[in-house]
Amino acid sequence: MRVTRNYRDGMVNFKKTSKNSQMSLLQSALSRNSSSSRANRLASLLGNSKTTGTNSLGNRNFVTSSAKSQKFYFDMQYHANQVGEYADALKSTEKDSIYDKARESGNTDQIVSNVKSFVNQYNSMLEDLEESGTKSDALILTQLSGMSRTAERDLALTGITRKSDGTLVVDEKKLEAADVDTLEKVWGGKGFSTKAAAKAGTVAATAERNFEAEKSSTYSPFDRTNLFGSGSSRSSGSYFNYRR
Repeated sequence: MRVTRNYRDGMVNFKKTSKNSQMSLLQSALSRNSSSSRANRLASLLGNSKTTGTNSLGNRNFVTSSAKSQKFYFDMQYHANQVGEYADALKSTEKDSIYDKARESGNTDQIVSNVKSFVNQYNSMLEDLEESGTKSDALILTQLSGMSRTAERDLALTGITRKSDGTLVVDEKKLEAADVDTLEKVWGGKGFSTKAAAKAGTVAATAERNFEAEKSSTYSPFDRTNLFGSGSSRSSGSYFNYRR
């Protein structure tokens, strides 16, 4: 039987195509097995057999949340410490205090500057306590609000007004016009600023503990517990204070 050239060529091409197709399928299977094997070995080394995009997203969220929490507590500690420092500068009524120096020079600029700075940091600390939302911080916020309400009349003598939310507002002209004796009476000794500073000390200590706790739980790529788990934390508030 005579086989035509076209038929013969068709049979040869069919065999080649079939062979190539089989080789392609075999190579694809080997490739999949190889990729799967590598993935399984990696998961085994890391202590988990499954990795997903969702977990990866959870890790990123954990890192971001933890960083924000650290910034919040860092800022909170900073504001509270600043309240204490300015209060210390204002409370001294001993010899060579800022009040004595103001009497000698006839200039109250240093006192005025410290009062304004105290008010600024005090208000920032109140914002932190409000944002925190914990029961202990809410209690301190209430106590500070009561202190400022009690001292409201004295504060007004130096141009400081208390708002309904407990924050303070400075009337610079009235503050600058206040005499040294009035400034010393309101801001020196054991007045409002000293009492507020005592509470600020508690705020700073708590914020420092929370900061260290957040820092110790920060995501690490070498921590297996963080590789596949998604963490959550407060998302309030970097280490540089934008309200200073």
